[in-house]
Amino acid sequence: MNRTSPLPAILALVSLLCMHGLLMTGKQARGADQLLLGHTSATISVAWSPDGKQLASGSADKTITIWDTQTGKSLKVLSGHTNYVYCVAWSPDGKRLASASYDHTVKIWDLKRGVPLATLTGHTAAVMSVAWSPDGKQLASGSQDKLVHVWNASSGLLVKTFKEHTELIISVDWSPDGKTVASGGFDNVARIWDLNGNKISQQLVGHTDPIESLHWNSNGTQLATAGRDNTVIVWDLATGKPVRTFRGHTLRIESVSWSPNDQQLATGSLDKTARIWDVATGKTLFTYQKHAKSVRGVAWKPDGSRLAVGSGDSTIRIWDLSSALKP
Repeated sequence: MNRTSPLPAILALVSLLCMHGLLMTGKQARGADQLLLGHTSATISVAWSPDGKQLASGSADKTITIWDTQTGKSLKVLSGHTNYVYCVAWSPDGKRLASASYDHTVKIWDLKRGVPLATLTGHTAAVMSVAWSPDGKQLASGSQDKLVHVWNASSGLLVKTFKEHTELIISVDWSPDGKTVASGGFDNVARIWDLNGNKISQQLVGHTDPIESLHWNSNGTQLATAGRDNTVIVWDLATGKPVRTFRGHTLRIESVSWSPNDQQLATGSLDKTARIWDVATGKTLFTYQKHAKSVRGVAWKPDGSRLAVGSGDSTIRIWDLSSALKP
């Protein structure tokens, strides 16, 4: 009697489960996700409003969309950039949005009226990242011109410039205490800038390829950096030393974000997956695989219950983690 091996059928089933996002690493996630449709090209950046009721997304279609996260409907589309929108960031009071674009500009938007309040034009190359100061009075931007600019958010005037990066800058983030700005890019080094002393206070060397994304934890004691070497490094900023390196993605990591309670990290990668990591152990808790193309942006809802995931397939999915992350 001929016996057919069950292995091909098993492998096919595993492949199907992965394709539909049903195969998870670790504890099984029980929450449903929400699909947001509207962009006509890659969704590069996602950011939650401070109250968690809305989501902003920036796209290669040159637009920004503001979404109602309860209904999944588009509330407004902000048009004005003439090239890709690489980064979006809400002001701390939720009334304004900053956007960084390949058109060399940063725009500050009045969200009630849906119009630009200011266009910041000091960079000479694509602006890849923008971040608000905790008090909402200033903005930091990082560009392919290798510069970090600090702006007055009310007047739109350039306040200061940091020039020590030797290659283009991909990501900036403002520390929770407002005293420093972190930046990273193609020279593989994360730099911490002392805003009072106008100088570098730390240089974090550990990645072997460019840094694509970085994010402070909630109390500013640690910084997570993600790179084209497919790793995330969490740094202890008291010592300037790595605490842990996270490995698992098979292609470069595009985005990293701390959970609000600092117990997990979320990452998005060109390998088409988003991952949730346990910060204490460095282990993957879940792997989310529902996008047809790369995962470009990830962002936690302020209460930690949901994760927004933006993709090169132009869609956004909001992953419900309220059940999955329960003890």
